[in-house]
Amino acid sequence: MADPSSGRVLRNVRVLTNVFAWLGGIGLATQLLFADTAFAAKAVLVVLLLVVLVSWRWPDRDRWVIAVVEAAVLAGSALVLPAPQPAVAFLFGVVTRRALGGGSSRALVKAVPALAGYLAGQGVLAVAAVRAGSVAFDGLVPRLLPLLGLVIGSAALHATVRAVRHERDARQAVHAVIDASPVGMLLVDDAGTTLLSNARAHSMFGRQNGLCQVLCIHGNNVVLCEKCGGGTGPVELNTDGAVLEVHTAKVPQESRPELTLVVAVDVSERRRQEDALRVRAEQDDLTGLASRPHFLHLLEEALGTGEPVGLLVIDLDQFKEVNDSDGHHAGDEYLREFARRTAPAIPPGATAARLGGDEFAVLAPRSGADGSARLAGRVLRALTTGPEREMRASIGVAVSTPGTTAAELLRDADAAMYIAKQEGGARAKLFHDEIGARVQARQRDKADLRAAVHGGQMVVHYQPIVELATSRVTGAEALVRWRRPGRGLVRPDEFIGLAEETGLIVPLGAQVLEAACAQGARWSSEGRALGVTVNVSTRQLSSAGFETSLLHALRVTGMPPENLTLEVTESVWADDAAMQGLMAVRDSGIRVALDDFGTGYSSLSYLQRYPFDFVKIDKSFVAALGETGRTAGVLRCVIDLADVLGARAIAEGVETPEQAEWLRREGCAYAQGYLFGRPRHPDGWDDQPAARGARPVRS
Repeated sequence: MADPSSGRVLRNVRVLTNVFAWLGGIGLATQLLFADTAFAAKAVLVVLLLVVLVSWRWPDRDRWVIAVVEAAVLAGSALVLPAPQPAVAFLFGVVTRRALGGGSSRALVKAVPALAGYLAGQGVLAVAAVRAGSVAFDGLVPRLLPLLGLVIGSAALHATVRAVRHERDARQAVHAVIDASPVGMLLVDDAGTTLLSNARAHSMFGRQNGLCQVLCIHGNNVVLCEKCGGGTGPVELNTDGAVLEVHTAKVPQESRPELTLVVAVDVSERRRQEDALRVRAEQDDLTGLASRPHFLHLLEEALGTGEPVGLLVIDLDQFKEVNDSDGHHAGDEYLREFARRTAPAIPPGATAARLGGDEFAVLAPRSGADGSARLAGRVLRALTTGPEREMRASIGVAVSTPGTTAAELLRDADAAMYIAKQEGGARAKLFHDEIGARVQARQRDKADLRAAVHGGQMVVHYQPIVELATSRVTGAEALVRWRRPGRGLVRPDEFIGLAEETGLIVPLGAQVLEAACAQGARWSSEGRALGVTVNVSTRQLSSAGFETSLLHALRVTGMPPENLTLEVTESVWADDAAMQGLMAVRDSGIRVALDDFGTGYSSLSYLQRYPFDFVKIDKSFVAALGETGRTAGVLRCVIDLADVLGARAIAEGVETPEQAEWLRREGCAYAQGYLFGRPRHPDGWDDQPAARGARPVRS
């Protein structure tokens, strides 16, 4: 990208100046040859003049000696020639050539000897003429004024040349930078002709007839197009697969119509990244469904139309079991499988999304209650038609009414989904006012439970655990009760699930554990050899600092570790952090009991790998005793298995002497149930056998 105008002007000035200087030199030589003076003097001056003229052919070799020779020629010419004009012409040529050097002030300084030589010669003549009385003193003024003008003009010319050269150098530097720029640049006149363009512009737009031209999407020159030009904003063009962003800006000119600067930026990579980010923002990485933010945006747009909008909120019923038992990789594949199975059930115009975790949603614009319910049915049927295991989900359906907000519709669909899950899952529920009331009651329960846990409304009762061989009470299980205002004592099966859901199980469990340790220490100080069993949730076990807080409670209360038993369910096996915490506290002397054995995902490998001190037989097996021989056989197996593994069996839910007698006879070590005593407050708690007919077995 070069601008030759300043260089061309300088060359033209230099040519004219050289022509004038050569003409002046030749003219002076001619005058000297024909001057009426001694031949020797003329010959010397002509030779010196020829030396000067020859030196002009190699200006880069110009030395100070040439400047001295120029001074000698001018001084001699002033003395020899009758008229000063030829010498003055030559002097003008010499000085202006020096002034055109422009590189440094030394070039102009070299013109001083020539000027001084001419002045010296003219001065000698003037003094002689004045003394002879032939010329008045004021006659010197006309001789000197042209020289003064020559000096001033030459200095101005020198300064001008230097300025032009500096500007040219600066332009060349700018042009070099622009040529190296990754941005395409063109300077276009008002007729659309490209005056200047850089290499990047050539690679972007190519050349036609030696010129680079930017054609807009309308097929016109981008500068002349009324829709694209005028600097109204960037224009996006696609050329050979590249995306170019073209900007235009007017460049005012003093001597001619304004020009237009066209700047083109290749934004292909940026567009690709933006598209990728947009896809990531709009799609869930795992399932490929719509993301939560994009789905909420679509929901807002659909509600803005004023037409009814159907919304399905879907929660997978078995995801936690899959994730816990098979690992997170299997859980991820389970979520992807859900997306694959339900895709055919989603009609055109509807949008499926993953809201987070195992919660999904389907947006059905312009869909009423019947259409949304049918859509939910298709989704449920799609989950049962997979090639592998059947998938189950709970679906809540809500339909907007005029003025419904996105948050309200989501809340209603989520409430309906919660009721579907409470009713056993694998079903869809359509939201109605009664569901809203039930969910509001649930929210009140959550708030009341939070106030109860932090407000001292939780109390601990204790149910005796009896050694069947002796009918002696050897321990007690700590069971929490909620003294709810206006409701009396609330059993744990009515609020433990709520505590798990809200995370209150951790502070609640800590309270029960501390109270049980304090009570066990109190019984020990009274001389009662009673152990205490406390239920601990998997979430509590895996919480940070559980082991530290437990050991602190033992230390503060003085409860011997061997008198404390932690009771856990089989779900603890699926949580590595919980299992590590459990085994760590067991190493400190605390005993561990496996609760509800046989009702969950029992695994002999876990029983063998992780030692338990007690295995508790679920009350459902005890209640079924006598109904079938099969139940009795299962109970015998469990009792024998516990014995083989070095643990002792504890039967729960024993309510009749016959059940106790059968368990005692089959070798079950311990039992608890209403036959031996209900859970009671520790005040006045009796550790004597409470069961009628629960006589000890004599060996």
